[in-house]
Amino acid sequence: MIKLLQYPQTDYFDHLKKQILLLQNIAWLSTSEPKAENVSWPKDPKIHLTSFVLIDNSSAISNVTVLGKNITHKGRSYKTFGLSEVVTHPSYRKQVLGLQLIKEATKFIENNNPDISIFTCEPSIVYFYTKEGWIHMENTCTVGGTLDNAFRSDSLGLATMMRFFSDKSKKHRQDFEHSDVYLELGKKVVVI
Repeated sequence: MIKLLQYPQTDYFDHLKKQILLLQNIAWLSTSEPKAENVSWPKDPKIHLTSFVLIDNSSAISNVTVLGKNITHKGRSYKTFGLSEVVTHPSYRKQVLGLQLIKEATKFIENNNPDISIFTCEPSIVYFYTKEGWIHMENTCTVGGTLDNAFRSDSLGLATMMRFFSDKSKKHRQDFEHSDVYLELGKKVVVI
């Protein structure tokens, strides 16, 4: 039986961490053993808020993590959330499990008074997120990393997805169109 778990990432049990690392390795790296050098566990509870995990027979089969932070864009501060670590085991795909987790993650975001949600994804799955209300911001680029070591989502071939929740963000939506959105995240590089 498939069950849904929601955990703050700092409260994960070691066996669940290993299950999620194994899932990421299988789905992204095509390996059957968790390899810490390939996928590391997030350690910043200020950014990595909570994860939604589907478990089947004690194995993680799908995962979505919600990231959050305040950003400043064009002189305005925005309470910002994003989706990360979105992964479903290859043998469980096409069963709308990822969509179920995206819906749960969206509810979590909505319940935390967001201004915006912004993240990147592969262009081939833009349709997946547009079905759930995100907008493909074709000429918007996220810039992550640090000021000394920045990287651009467009140089990685990623699509930027956004959702505008607050009145302020809806009023200033045009500020995000055809724009770079800076997500300076300190020393550790994280893309949301």
